[in-house]
Amino acid sequence: MDRTNAAAAAPPPVPMAAPVVPVDLTVVKKLLGGGGDLAVHDASGGLAFRVTAADGCGRRCGGRALLDASGGTLVTARSSEGAWQAFKGISWEQKDIIFSTKVMCASSDRKEVHVFVPPRSTSEEQKPSYILVGNPSRRACTIIRGNSIVAQTNLPYKLNKAVYSRRKFRVTIYPGNDNILIMAMVMTFLVQK
Repeated sequence: MDRTNAAAAAPPPVPMAAPVVPVDLTVVKKLLGGGGDLAVHDASGGLAFRVTAADGCGRRCGGRALLDASGGTLVTARSSEGAWQAFKGISWEQKDIIFSTKVMCASSDRKEVHVFVPPRSTSEEQKPSYILVGNPSRRACTIIRGNSIVAQTNLPYKLNKAVYSRRKFRVTIYPGNDNILIMAMVMTFLVQK
């Protein structure tokens, strides 16, 4: 067997499998003076993301920014009449839109938000890309795509503890999902507007 035939007969490389373990993140709301800023930590306690007021918008328009651990802006979101639009980086241009939302139901104990990711869907279409259902004041949210749950947020319950702090909660992102997209959706869902 010559070298060219041996190379041709070699099996193709095995593709890398997607992670099979969910990603758990812990979100902590900064106390007084933090202005609603959030720090997001990975399972080992390292800073993964931060959420702050968006530059150039401030809190007056409700703009928020998702930053990486080094402070680089990953997603910028702004609110208008209860609906959100999220953009890549620090852009506010329509060509850089990642998703838009529409609140379908909001009461004191339940909120349902439909998320539309272009170019596959728009708010004029009937079918959203994602549905977020939960209670922002309890830090509870389930993110659904089709018939599958892709992520959930909840308070970290402990046995024998009667009162739970709402300034700290957990985000579980199931395998095969974009952590940045999920965190941007959680960021917009939990803001009380």
